[in-house]
Formats: sequence, C-alpha cells, structure tokens
Amino acid sequence: MTENSWIPFDPSRWGGYAAYRISETAGLARRRTAVDMAFEIPDVPGKRKDPELRVAAETPGGALAEVPAQFYQRVPGERSLKGRVAFFMDLDANGSRTIRVYHGNPAAGKVACPRGLKAVKGPLGPLHYFVESEHFKIETMPKSGQIWHIWDKLASNTSWHHNEWDSNRDKGGDPCHWAPNCWVAHPERVTNGYDAADPDCFDWHYVFGWDNPHAEIIDGPVFWELRRKGVVWPHPEHANPNLHREKTELIVAEVVYRFYDGCPWFFQSSDMRTLQDLLVYFIRNSQFVFLTHVFTHAIIRPEAAGIRATDAVEPAVVPLMARLNVKPFEGVQHSLSNVLPSKLDYTSFYSRETGDGFAQFQLLERNTNEFSGKPTFYNHTTLLTELPDWAVYFCRAFSYTNRRFHPENAVFLPKGERYQEENVCLIYRHDNIEDTLDRLERMSRELRHPVMIERIEVSRDVP
Repeated sequence: MTENSWIPFDPSRWGGYAAYRISETAGLARRRTAVDMAFEIPDVPGKRKDPELRVAAETPGGALAEVPAQFYQRVPGERSLKGRVAFFMDLDANGSRTIRVYHGNPAAGKVACPRGLKAVKGPLGPLHYFVESEHFKIETMPKSGQIWHIWDKLASNTSWHHNEWDSNRDKGGDPCHWAPNCWVAHPERVTNGYDAADPDCFDWHYVFGWDNPHAEIIDGPVFWELRRKGVVWPHPEHANPNLHREKTELIVAEVVYRFYDGCPWFFQSSDMRTLQDLLVYFIRNSQFVFLTHVFTHAIIRPEAAGIRATDAVEPAVVPLMARLNVKPFEGVQHSLSNVLPSKLDYTSFYSRETGDGFAQFQLLERNTNEFSGKPTFYNHTTLLTELPDWAVYFCRAFSYTNRRFHPENAVFLPKGERYQEENVCLIYRHDNIEDTLDRLERMSRELRHPVMIERIEVSRDVP
C-alpha cells in the first residue's frame, strides 16, 4: 500500500499519542522504506490485552493520514504502553517526517490492510512454509524451517537449491541456507594422517538438521517473521552410528527470517552460543550454498570503513569457475578465502545468462562471552568457494584456513561464547553490470545509514 492510498485519520476519538520524528540520513530519497521502531507512551495503563493503536502521519497539507502499521512485542506495564511497530514511509533526501502513535479508542476495531506478501503453510511438516511475493518464492524445510529452495521470479524462476548428499536427492535436495553451524572436535581419537581428514573426528552441528525447534511466527500487514531456537544436535548425515557418544547439549542457537511486504529482500539473523567448554574446528554463520551453474559471476565489495592503502575499495567482479567447460582441470576447487578482506560491505552473485541475482549485506557481527565479555575470536574470515562439480557457497567463519581435521588444529572455545550476525539478503534481476552495481551501492548506503528516530512529544490532549 502506497502513501497515495492512505486514508484520512480523525484524532478526535483517541485518548492520546506519542509523536516521533523520522529523519533520512544517507542523502537519498527513499520510497516506501521499512521503518521498525520501539515506542513508549508513559502514564497509560499497558495491561489491556488488545489496546487500540494506530500510526498517523502528517501530510504536506497539515492533515493526518493513517499509516498501515504492524504492532508487536507489546510489553505489559503498570503505567506505560510500549512495544514495537513497523510501517513503510516515504522520505526526501536529508528530510524528515513526523508520525504519531495513537492509543485509546475502544470503538476503533481492527485494521483492515491488504498485503501482497503471502505465507502459506506447506503439507510436509510443522515448519514447511511457502513465502511468496512478486519478487521471489522461498520454501522452508519441513522440520527445521531453514530456507530450502529460492526462486527469483523476475529472472529464471528456477530453484537455486543444490544436491550434495545423494540421500537427499529424492527428498527435494539440500537447503540453500545451512548456517549457523559448528564442527565440534573429538581430539581423543586417532586421525588417519595429514593427507585426508578422519570423518569421525568431529560432529557436524547444523541448524538445518533441527527436528521441530521451538518456533514463533509474527504475522501482520507489514511483515511475516519466523523465529526458531533450540539445541543444535549433531546432524545424522554426518555422524557415525557405530560410535557411541553421550547426547549432551553443547550448542544452542536462534535463527530469524523476516519478510516485508513488497520488498525484494529479507532479513536474516543468527545467534549461536556454547553451553560447555568446547574444542571446535569451525563456527560458521550465514552460510548459503547454491546449485552448480546458477550464477556466472560474483561481486565482492570490501568494507569501506578502515580500508588500507593497498586495499581495493571498488567492487570486484569475478567470473566464477563453476561453469560447464570452464574449469581447467576436473575436480579443481576454487577458493578466495585467503585473499578476501575479513569484512565485506556485501557479497553478490548474478547470472549473465538468466538474470538471476543474489546479494547479502552484513549489518551486524558481534562476538562476546556471556561470562567474561572477552571473546576468543573478534573477527571472522569471509569464505567464497566453488566446490568441484556441485555448488558455489560463501559464509562467515572464524577459521577456515586449515582443512586438516586433527586435534592440534582444534580451537578452544569456553562456555558462554556467543556469535551473532544480522544480514539482509536481496533477490534481484540482473540486466547489465552498471545497473546492478548502482543498485547494490544504493542499497548498501541505505542499510549503512538507517533512518534516525527520536521521540519529540507526548500528548494526552487530542487532537
């Protein structure tokens, strides 16, 4: 719903409001930008189960118009009404708008607001969903809720999922989104030398192997969100059933997907924490894996802040080797993990042939320890690898420079280590490289300069 379809708002029946100023900070005219903000109205009883709430914006003519909004996470209180609200707003470059959060009209009823984004429950399991808009269709895995298949509807409209494990081929293939995950070492066992990894010297704790984790869905006119959390057990695809291991809670994680109505991107976050002292080989966040031959090129944009004199600030456009008849030798693996900066502004992939496009923008990376506050690792390494014959994948990992899985290479992580990320994933149509780079640069600027929100007034005298 655009601003042209907003309806006039009559404040006379409402008990009060809190006013907020929303300011544009990147010097860009923004149309229908998503705003997600906390609100609080003091001296108002907050324990009503369904308080009447509305968002109204001041129009250029001085009148008020109702803004379709989604209120959630309301916190009950004795003398305050607070929570969060999401809505869309147009903003001029370096401009600002004032909105008011109104309350206290028992006759208001529910808001009727159509939404183009569809989230439909699938038949295969408790967390099997199809999330679809005019830009994409995304299917989640039946039991874990991880992103399973992705279709770029404005390009090839063909699923990007891949097939690594033969055992999954007749089940719809492997997921596009694997992370977060952790490979927990078992250094007490003997390995088989330095030429090959012992497949039994570690357990693969993957969240896409979750079996019905605790899940919460937030559904409204502005966005649909799926939030899951629980213990991450070793994945059975990578565990030796002949080895006895005590079933012990080692890692807990929370993963969130949020899809906004009409937006070509979705929000994804991961939060992983160690429950015991561990020796591990890898911890990886936000790992995406795509089917062989889906993309022809990668775009790598170093983080602009803190660039050294020898670093390239401009995006690098890299042809991918994972193409038919392109690799110089059969089985060759191509990795950029040792030459990329530790932090990137964004990573993107596109196909020159089909127009499929995907980009990920990292908004947050935070490593802490819940007990000491000092994490074992501060910075992650960006990994971009083309595996032979099946896929291209990238992820964030604190260590991926040594692929010999031996006890001396395991890393000690104390109890309470916490790894958090927030990312925005864009699904777009690629037509030419100039337009694609302009689009990615603009989105990066918007994400790096979020709107500024400040409360400017609380009124109990309406209007």
